[in-house]
Amino acid sequence: MGERDEFWLGVLLWALENPIIVLALVGLAIATVVLGYILVFYIIPGVLIRSGLRKLEDATAPKDAAGRRVQPTMGARLMGQKDIAPLASRGMARAAEESLGTKVMRPTWGMRLSTVLLAVAGVAAIFLVDMDLDPAAMMVLRPVVAGFALLGLAHVFSFEMRYDRDVIISQSLIQFRREIAWRDLVDISDEGNGVYRLTSAQGKKMRVQKYMTGMTDFLTQAHGAIDGRGAFA
Repeated sequence: MGERDEFWLGVLLWALENPIIVLALVGLAIATVVLGYILVFYIIPGVLIRSGLRKLEDATAPKDAAGRRVQPTMGARLMGQKDIAPLASRGMARAAEESLGTKVMRPTWGMRLSTVLLAVAGVAAIFLVDMDLDPAAMMVLRPVVAGFALLGLAHVFSFEMRYDRDVIISQSLIQFRREIAWRDLVDISDEGNGVYRLTSAQGKKMRVQKYMTGMTDFLTQAHGAIDGRGAFA
């Protein structure tokens, strides 16, 4: 019997004499393999993906001149809503139009293109994909989806926000005119889904598009107004 055979025979005898230790070692080995598999194929990729998404979101999020982002609402944080918009954010560097002391902000060309692509995809899916639904239901569903797509296009393409030294005004074809005076602005929050919520001291809410031309200048003035109000409250 060679040295190798003697070694393995010794191992076998030791295992027979210590079955509990052997079972514990086998269980530890299996657990290590399973945990390693989960770590390599699930946890590490998940961490890397989340980190990449956070960086992409930060890169595309509007910021003021000091680099500050609008903080998300409690609902957006609980729902984990993230606006990752490499296309919709294109065009934010363009300055808002200005006339007689009033700045006019409109959705970026990237936001408009994103809305068109989303509307076309939704309408194409409902008309071209076989959803195995009752024909009568499809006759109702198709015009409803097409109608919502048209409303979304109308809202985005017609939306504008104006502001001067005194007041902020927003409106679109499907949204009534809303306004908040700068002196009454107490909060601006990110609701997710491309929407900011402005709140006045009287509790009035104004929801505006997030990806708009001249947004940096607007956020700089908004944060300044809110900070200044807090300093004198």
